[in-house]
Amino acid sequence: MAIKKRKTGLFWVVLALIFAAAGFGLWFVLSLNSLKRSPEFASPIVHYVFILKDQQKAYFIRVDTTKKMLYVIELPQYAFNPLNNRSLDVQNPLEVFSFTESMVEFSSSFRYYAIVDSQQIKKLARYILGNGVESFENFLRSLSVRKGKIFDHVLVRQWLKEIKNEKTLTAAAFYKLIYEASRNALRFYSVKGSFEKPLTITVDGKKFQRLYLDVQTIQAIKEDMRR
Repeated sequence: MAIKKRKTGLFWVVLALIFAAAGFGLWFVLSLNSLKRSPEFASPIVHYVFILKDQQKAYFIRVDTTKKMLYVIELPQYAFNPLNNRSLDVQNPLEVFSFTESMVEFSSSFRYYAIVDSQQIKKLARYILGNGVESFENFLRSLSVRKGKIFDHVLVRQWLKEIKNEKTLTAAAFYKLIYEASRNALRFYSVKGSFEKPLTITVDGKKFQRLYLDVQTIQAIKEDMRR
């Protein structure tokens, strides 16, 4: 009689484990699908802006899966495009989108930004990559050679919490950036100024600092992104 009870108890334990495993598997698949079926993940073109507030620079990223490319443009503070007379305040993410999209003549219906600092990037790198990095550029380069992990889509929300400042970055958009970085080529552009330092310009009695961007550099970036 005792043997029969032990067998019955074992049956219910095994059955409970099977249900638990099935439930976990279903949750795992549904959570992955919820990200991959989101509009931002499904879009072939997504634009991102990361502002490094402690370095006074911004990074514009264009994910273009139709070309299997991630284009990354580094923009300095006080950048001024002489081709359309537009100036840039890199502390304003919406201005960074507008300025860069008009400069390269590309747009996207999906745009996400995050204002971060160097320490947050280092912390993110330790969580995602397992080691620290010295710059945002190196962070992206490390992502590009990293192999995706099976639980990335589960952890991405926790990683996103490390960006504690202003952001519109969603879990799906951040997951897409991490996912596509390892599947597509990565190309960096640094927009150089015609002069080493910004010039002080006076307009209607007001002083502005402008770093005039090199026209040939702008044209070269546009042509390269169109290939």
